[in-house]
Amino acid sequence: MAVVMNLTDAFRGPASQSSTEPAASGFESEFRLREALGLGVLFERVLEAIVVARLSSGRIVLWNPAAVKLFGYTAEEAVGQSLEMLMPAPIGHVHRAGLDRYMRTGHGLIVDADSPVEMPAVTRSGDNIRIELSLSELRSPSGERYAVAVIRDAMQRKALELTNLELMQARVARSEIEAELAERDELLHTVGTTLDANPGAGELQQLAGTLADFRRLHSGQLAVKLATTDLVDILHAAADAARRRSTGRRMLIHTPPNAWVRCDPARMRQVIDQVLDEAIRRTSGGARIELRLEMVSSHLAQLTIRSDACGDTRPAGASLQLSRTLLQRQGGTFATAISSGGSLEVVMTLPGSPHPARRRPSRKSARPTAR
Repeated sequence: MAVVMNLTDAFRGPASQSSTEPAASGFESEFRLREALGLGVLFERVLEAIVVARLSSGRIVLWNPAAVKLFGYTAEEAVGQSLEMLMPAPIGHVHRAGLDRYMRTGHGLIVDADSPVEMPAVTRSGDNIRIELSLSELRSPSGERYAVAVIRDAMQRKALELTNLELMQARVARSEIEAELAERDELLHTVGTTLDANPGAGELQQLAGTLADFRRLHSGQLAVKLATTDLVDILHAAADAARRRSTGRRMLIHTPPNAWVRCDPARMRQVIDQVLDEAIRRTSGGARIELRLEMVSSHLAQLTIRSDACGDTRPAGASLQLSRTLLQRQGGTFATAISSGGSLEVVMTLPGSPHPARRRPSRKSARPTAR
């Protein structure tokens, strides 16, 4: 059908031409015609089906082995037949109109296309298939015009694309499973390290809560619901709460007036609380904890939390692993660094969001503050 449509759409012989016009026959005449059209030996060897039709009659004159394989007709059966045998019956009129238009104007939908055109076709057995068709015109030394159709089986390409898609999905699934296993291995290592350090009752209680949240998160009980949120509000609320539960730490906050992001407000507050708890755990009275929020672009917000070095070089606790997972579920990133002196730096990013129109008083705390 592809052949048909293209040849149809692009080329069609005048209606006055005889439908019984003889085609090239016999090996010698076929060879001479191929040579005259410059097709050469590749005509027999290429993987694409090549069908040549005389424009004056719309009848097939050359039919290569790949066309035999694709459509099921032998060369003896195909040569001399109308191209319409390759197309579904309902579109025969489209074929004739397209060929008439091409003969009048020299233009056709398929011959003018920049890439192969996909369309239906019919095989010898009556099966409907999809093909990709490219058309061009050749002239013999005597000036006779021929349509050359190069045809590929689009169904094979689609089957290959489907196979590649399935392979890609399998690789993604494997990567997700491997990442989950690595996350659990890291969590088990962190839990073991925490227990080996003889933690106090408070640390054990925090560890138990973190493990419970991991279980709820992976079971779907702890859901992430994204919404457009001003991260400045969440950050100030978390910093105020951290000041109340820490003694003597100096909290420095740098924020723009607004930072609209897409996140789950409750889960984002949990992430910031857990990072601040880790910073508090690693510092003592008088230490500085700095929180810096900036809109890197309208599409990206970055929050950095950094604490002074106080000599605590223990690995990050399990709560930071939970924070990383929670942030990733919100489309963000989470990176942690602990220096040789024990300072903690956590850098988080979240996708930005167009902010809703609303008025809010300016914050003095948009400038650096310390308490």
